Amino acid sequence: PRFCMPQQKQRYKNAANVKAESTTITMLEHNLDDSREKVLYQLGPIELLYGAESPIKLADVARHIAAAKKQGRTIQNLSFLGCQFYDGTSKAFRALSRKLRRVKDIKELVVNGVPNVGNDELVSLAPFLNVNSTLRSLELTKATFDATTIGEVLCPFIRRNISLEVLVLGENKYIGDEGAKAIATALQQVVRRRGSRLRVLAMDACGVGCRGASSISNFMQQQRLGVGDYLRVLELSNNDIGDAGAQALVESILKCGHRIGHLGLNNAEISDSGALSFRKLLVSNKSMHTLSLQRNRITDVGAASLLKAIYDTDSIKTIIGSNHVLNLNLRGCNRISPTLLGTITQLCAQCRKQRRNEDVKRMKISKYMANVKDGM
Repeated sequence: PRFCMPQQKQRYKNAANVKAESTTITMLEHNLDDSREKVLYQLGPIELLYGAESPIKLADVARHIAAAKKQGRTIQNLSFLGCQFYDGTSKAFRALSRKLRRVKDIKELVVNGVPNVGNDELVSLAPFLNVNSTLRSLELTKATFDATTIGEVLCPFIRRNISLEVLVLGENKYIGDEGAKAIATALQQVVRRRGSRLRVLAMDACGVGCRGASSISNFMQQQRLGVGDYLRVLELSNNDIGDAGAQALVESILKCGHRIGHLGLNNAEISDSGALSFRKLLVSNKSMHTLSLQRNRITDVGAASLLKAIYDTDSIKTIIGSNHVLNLNLRGCNRISPTLLGTITQLCAQCRKQRRNEDVKRMKISKYMANVKDGM
């Protein structure tokens, strides 16, 4: 077939002589040559990525899945990236779900930016989700799911599948606080019974407010106190979280010592009050490597407080006790003076260039000593 990623042509040309752990097959055209398709399906675990500009025929997708099953190959990843279906989205999802029910070893399913994906399409996936226990990553973005359908279809899958590590539901604006609460409650039930493995939760632009953030914070607290893994990445940007929601997240992390690494709250209606609560978190939590607060209502007061958490210049001792792993992102906060914003951005950029915490400490102390000398 013409799997048309130019940089991969040589790889596929010599495919018969390569023993690869996985093969990525990007479908941009669909009139496939059977002999070459057979060669590709003999290479091991497969990633099927569909992103054609022309509509995709479901018969082609079914043939690819059937060929992989016939050869005894695992489908590592099945992705539909902004593509349209020749048979219509609703009909395609119903047929796809029936086909996927027989394939029980899929690890990742991605539906990103496919037109006209809504509640009916999620309901169509229910037969597949009801029998799958191997899915580790589920991404359903840029759709129109509401809280009711999330609770009836997605939450039973979450409660049943303890293998789930990544859940991405970005740009589903109708999920709201009720949908966030339903998801958080389902995750808490998994923690109490068998332990949750969820490491990434992304619900940016999902209409989540303060109550939804509080529900997620309750899950984080339960997860940290229970068995299993804990959340490493939480993305709640472009939601009306506000200072109260930010405070709820901070309190849950502080209360149970949660070791979250990335927290994204861009454009989340957070002001200086929320920034001050984050400063308390950053002083004691040294596992967080990224705090993104772009395009919020933070002023110099909140920015200076956050800067003090990563670069406390009261003395050399306080500098050593600062947070040396954090990348603080405040770009787009127009109420912060350009000088202070530039200082924070430059300091974080310099810290990222250092390989070890000790190097960061030495750099900060050197910067402090140079400023003191200039002041003298």
